[in-house]
Amino acid sequence: MPFARELTLDNWLSDAFRLRSFQRMRELLPSALIARSSAGPALLPTAAADLGGIELEGADGATTTVARQLETSYAEGLCVLKDGAIVHEQYLNGLTEHTPHLMMSLTKSLCATLVGLQIGRGLYSRDTLATDLVPELAGTSLDGATVSHLIDMTAGTLFSETYDELADPGTETALTSFTREAGYRRLGDRTPIGVLGHFRTYPLARPHGAWFDYRTPLTNVVGRIVELAAEQPFAEVVSRELWGPLGQEHDASISLDPLGVALAGGGMSCTLRDLARLGLAYQQGGVARDQQVIPADWVADTAAGGEGSARAFAACETMSAEDRAGWDCYRNAFWIAEPGETYSGIGMLGQACYIDRPSGVVIARFSSYPLDQRSALGRETFRSFHAITEALT
Repeated sequence: MPFARELTLDNWLSDAFRLRSFQRMRELLPSALIARSSAGPALLPTAAADLGGIELEGADGATTTVARQLETSYAEGLCVLKDGAIVHEQYLNGLTEHTPHLMMSLTKSLCATLVGLQIGRGLYSRDTLATDLVPELAGTSLDGATVSHLIDMTAGTLFSETYDELADPGTETALTSFTREAGYRRLGDRTPIGVLGHFRTYPLARPHGAWFDYRTPLTNVVGRIVELAAEQPFAEVVSRELWGPLGQEHDASISLDPLGVALAGGGMSCTLRDLARLGLAYQQGGVARDQQVIPADWVADTAAGGEGSARAFAACETMSAEDRAGWDCYRNAFWIAEPGETYSGIGMLGQACYIDRPSGVVIARFSSYPLDQRSALGRETFRSFHAITEALT
């Protein structure tokens, strides 16, 4: 994939530009700083292991290895932890250990983590009505929806998130219109209404809780809930409540829409090792630096999934059976593979934070899949995670 010099809102998602654009989001969109702690980072020991020769089934059905899979699947970085130590760390295609990379929808997992912290403090509950917390959206499709409906993607709001539409910047659908209001594409001559204003245009399609349907705009509302409950901008809440206490090594950032609203559904950028530290905190029951940073019951609830989440996921009508295969449900903005054991935060085009509790394995990966290969490469990448976990166990 060649690197093209001129990076704009018109081309950053295209195949020719995406290889480096995910590493340069601060040049494209306005952003807010998420500061690390002045106390310094939580150190990760190293215990190097040779993982490159581990075999797995490739996207074409033939046997490949972890090393070849990284070279052929548009990987930009891989960090593997075992029992809190780095056993493998590799950077490709211009990424370095100091380079922030777009997390895409892994931002949702972090946003939901903040919800867990606020629920743990008694600021609201999973069953609190969303419009009680964000009154500006009363009278919309959110009426009657709870916090749980938003973070588990079971609200009845109608919004189609079909990423194939993004390949043609000339199309005008609900999704492409949303990307313009988010600032991901040029808005043109229209006066911006931002992602929350755009949310007001979405009708109600079905009763809340009926079934799972993945929609990024729901998490932008969750980001607004987080900052209104904390009475602070979203980036400052992340820094104070999570980024600092986790002992992150580098500052992160989050992109803002044209009205200054944090894109909590997919706009955060961070370094690979810091993403691994977030996964490690989940793997260790919410503990980082010997402190309970994320409530233990929130971590347990996330990992367990639950019968209600599994039922809603099984009823999903917008994902193919092939893409649902291997997943039990979606809970607290994590994808649950084996309830109580294995789950992942996932971002579009190859961003992943994989957590396997029994083995003590955490895997963070950044990538830049082509849009038309994202499903096949995603399944191949998770087969590589399973193979690595087996080998380390």
